[in-house]
Amino acid sequence: MSLSDCNNNYIYLTGSEDYALNLAKLCERFATKEKRVLLITSRQQGMAKRYPWEEAHSCSKYLTILQLVDVESTPLRMLEMQDSAESLRSPDLIVFDLQSLVLDALLRPVMQQCSTDKMVRHIAKCSASFVNYREILANMAEQKAGKCIDTIVVMSQEPYPMSAAQFKLLIGLYFHGNECHTNFAKLSAKIMVSQRFA
Repeated sequence: MSLSDCNNNYIYLTGSEDYALNLAKLCERFATKEKRVLLITSRQQGMAKRYPWEEAHSCSKYLTILQLVDVESTPLRMLEMQDSAESLRSPDLIVFDLQSLVLDALLRPVMQQCSTDKMVRHIAKCSASFVNYREILANMAEQKAGKCIDTIVVMSQEPYPMSAAQFKLLIGLYFHGNECHTNFAKLSAKIMVSQRFA
């Protein structure tokens, strides 16, 4: 079984900020099936409100939330995770909430003063560091008897602060071959099939 046969990489292009509830439901469903989830997000404020887990106890056992501080420090944080990847329990689903990092950055006064080019470079570095981390986990999973990993990268349908060309280039460079979805229900159903949920 090759890596490409068993690891599925998706992009969820969201049209609003209301995607957190859908992500919470998917992560919770994984946890109730005793599947491990790694959620990488910068949503620190009101985590319980943004991700209203119904099965809090079972979620805590199977759900790991990596709360990122900001877009600038994310690549370093992902690098630190690469160093400890072997000690982490191998997840079945990884959700990288890139949209939360971009939204937080756009709301911070210090980042509002930085140039668009600098912001785009930060987003590209975050994307590259996540892809590197994902590849390390995928290689480890392949060595562990063909364990499959599904990944979702959450991005906005609107390319801002990038231009349409920069957005297309970002996807082409770091997420080439990833299936893009705008309908979360369809994406969720596809992941359920790949993880052999009943």
